[in-house]
Amino acid sequence: MRLKPFLTSTAILTVTLASSFALADVAPAPPASDTAMPFYDRDKIDISNLRDFYEGLMTADAMIHRDAFFDSTTKWMLTLRQMLLSESWHHTARSAYQLSLMDVPLQDIQAVFDPDYVDKLDDPRLKAAFTYIDVMGRYPITSSADVHALLRRNYTDRAIAELMQLGAINHASATHDAVLPIVTDQETVDWATKNLSSVGWEIGHNAPSSDTEQRANPFVGEALTSFVAEIDASWVRDDYGAVDPVLETDWLNFVTGYDVPIVTFDGDGDGIEQPFDAFPSTLLKWQADEAVAANLPSESTPAFDVAAYDYDYYTGPPEVTSTVPYSARNMFDTFWDRGAAFGTLAMDEYLLQRERSMDFPEIWSLFFVYQLASGCVHCQAHGAFGIWDYTEADNFRAEIPEEEKAPLIAYIRSLMDFERSEFLADEPGLKAAMRFVRDAGRLPTRVTAAHIEELRRHYSDRQVQEIIAIPVVTSWLSGSMQSVAVVTDQLSMSWTLRTLGPLGWKPGVHLGLPSEQRPYHMSELASLLFSEINTGKVPDAASEWNGVFTPPAIDTDGDGVEDHFDGFPDDPSRWADTDRDGIEDALDSDIDGDGMDNATELAGGTFPYKADSDGDGIDDMAEKEAATDPLDPQSY
Repeated sequence: MRLKPFLTSTAILTVTLASSFALADVAPAPPASDTAMPFYDRDKIDISNLRDFYEGLMTADAMIHRDAFFDSTTKWMLTLRQMLLSESWHHTARSAYQLSLMDVPLQDIQAVFDPDYVDKLDDPRLKAAFTYIDVMGRYPITSSADVHALLRRNYTDRAIAELMQLGAINHASATHDAVLPIVTDQETVDWATKNLSSVGWEIGHNAPSSDTEQRANPFVGEALTSFVAEIDASWVRDDYGAVDPVLETDWLNFVTGYDVPIVTFDGDGDGIEQPFDAFPSTLLKWQADEAVAANLPSESTPAFDVAAYDYDYYTGPPEVTSTVPYSARNMFDTFWDRGAAFGTLAMDEYLLQRERSMDFPEIWSLFFVYQLASGCVHCQAHGAFGIWDYTEADNFRAEIPEEEKAPLIAYIRSLMDFERSEFLADEPGLKAAMRFVRDAGRLPTRVTAAHIEELRRHYSDRQVQEIIAIPVVTSWLSGSMQSVAVVTDQLSMSWTLRTLGPLGWKPGVHLGLPSEQRPYHMSELASLLFSEINTGKVPDAASEWNGVFTPPAIDTDGDGVEDHFDGFPDDPSRWADTDRDGIEDALDSDIDGDGMDNATELAGGTFPYKADSDGDGIDDMAEKEAATDPLDPQSY
């Protein structure tokens, strides 16, 4: 049963729920019987088979790991640390192996495994970046204003935005590993076993159950270089229409060893590409009944232990304490990088903005449950409102009769405790999917082979791929929004407070100044953004959605820093000149040009790389002369 007709029925008007939820810091461990179950046939459900979706993920990953504000080597070191903390053993091995191929000494790679690695760093700027990454690698993500201030003392806003995009993409990659989990290619395993076992690396759940599960070649070294080169060769300034390395080449089959069709074509327009469509000429019909039947686990496979996984997954907003207030968070929104934004928005559009094997209420329900478990309060607001908004367009308008709103409101509220939802009493498949995304919401993950087997009782391989992909794209969103501590748009925040506030939901750190707030709700610009993506253009999401100007993506000297942010746009060896006075930052005694020298700023706690440290529109020197607080955006 699809949910849309069910939810719009007025047959069920209320659901009884507790008015508050017990808060649990950590989900209980999976049952020993489940952790002992082997994974199998993971190649059939690998999201690499969703080539349109995977294009977005890998394009974003490739764009963000190149030299720019941070050099590529530093980014891979940061990635290694984050993957290690997330217990993504596949990506830990991949990152370390990539660094070895970049001629980083083995002892430097192994040093990252030291729990006290960040404390031992001598370089204050590098230490600041790794401090942030250590936050991103742990659950729940709690990027405080103090972390923001530490970054701003050492980097420009645009460098911070790049770092935050890196953290978000890494979070998505770690989740991808955790929920599949990926079977690591033998070359990478052999290298990691030889060089990393002594510092604690282990293959864990990334070991194969059969040869068919194992990816054929490592996506490092030549494979990665070739992929990035294809993206670079297809670069057309403001237009990414030609960037299609997944669909136009066979690099994916080379890396995975799978036989995934290179050209994806959907002749009947039902959202299911022809190779996976049993009825390629019939709209609204794509899956033969045999597809699910063929997927059923053997009779010897134990049933999913529901009781062992029944826990309080909504824990309230993460507790974040800071000595300074948040300020000007919109200025390092991760959408500033239009290349990475294209990849991530394309991934989002493919999965969350199209109906195919699931309808919108089901898609957004899974999004919402994942975010309840992940701790991203901003994403919880968008998820709850997304179920509402995508079920019936403009349903939030006052003219809609109250009796038509009640069932949907009751359903949304019930997802905060979905095991007891009356709406899902006859939806065992959707409940299985909700259990999967809920337990994927934490890193280290709680997902086991038992989750995959429960999905296989209700869904075909193609549907399982899409369900697995949901935590991947939503983890990028949660990682990005939590690291920025983004201020939620007023429409989503007000609606969610009215709807979920009585159940104990709170906005956490996502309330802020109007200048930090995104001016639009996601659905108000979705049609524009995603229609542009579908025609090969890069939408100016940061300008349109976030209210932050994003310049054209032009890099004249090819140094990885776009002209708008490049103090020396014709010199590939230099770019850092924050105040554009012709003196590069390394030689400039007043980097931000606010009239206070760098030493004075560091001693006083303001930011050498930001003339207006608190983003209130008044430079630090002017605030000092006026005896106002240059670190408080409400003191001026």
